[in-house]
Amino acid sequence: MNDDNPKAETRYQKYLARKRQKQAMKPPKSQVTLSMALQMAQAASAPILECLVPVNLFETGIGNLVFARSLPDGRIALGVFLLDVFCLGIKNAFFSMVTRDEYDRRLRQRLVDEDLQRVEPACLRKLVEGGVVYARELGFTPHADYAMAHQIFGDVDSAMCTSYFNYGHEGKPLYISGPNETAAQVKAIVDHLHRRLGPGNFDYMVAVR
Repeated sequence: MNDDNPKAETRYQKYLARKRQKQAMKPPKSQVTLSMALQMAQAASAPILECLVPVNLFETGIGNLVFARSLPDGRIALGVFLLDVFCLGIKNAFFSMVTRDEYDRRLRQRLVDEDLQRVEPACLRKLVEGGVVYARELGFTPHADYAMAHQIFGDVDSAMCTSYFNYGHEGKPLYISGPNETAAQVKAIVDHLHRRLGPGNFDYMVAVR
């Protein structure tokens, strides 16, 4: 550092002042966590708006499942789960609170990408949690945000769903690599399945890059 450059020192001091001001404006992490927990508690008891599942989920093997509740202030509490029913379980999940317009916009976009159908809340929960169990048996854990997002189910009882969901593909796991997975990640998953299940006890399809 050049101690003889007063302009540089002044800029640095202004930078530190702005940084301290931003930090002072941020709520403590514990408050942020508490706020999210309170929002989730409110959402988990709100009236259910709709539950949507891709029509061809067990044909393509993967799709986004939507669980939505109506909040008293008009917003929508939204849980979305990217579920791989062939192998990996919950590959992504998120929870958010959005305006009705934002929800409708997001839903329209998903309807373009996926043909969604309404299902009973108990069946959506059963489908999601069954996928998590299946993947765990193969040694795969759900996406980190699943722990938060799944709380939107609240007191919905999956035992009320009489549907049966058959995970895997033709009696065994089928891993299909995704567009966002690196070559190293793909190799790690295939190697893991080899060690866990042995050759011939699973199938996989890897995209050519």
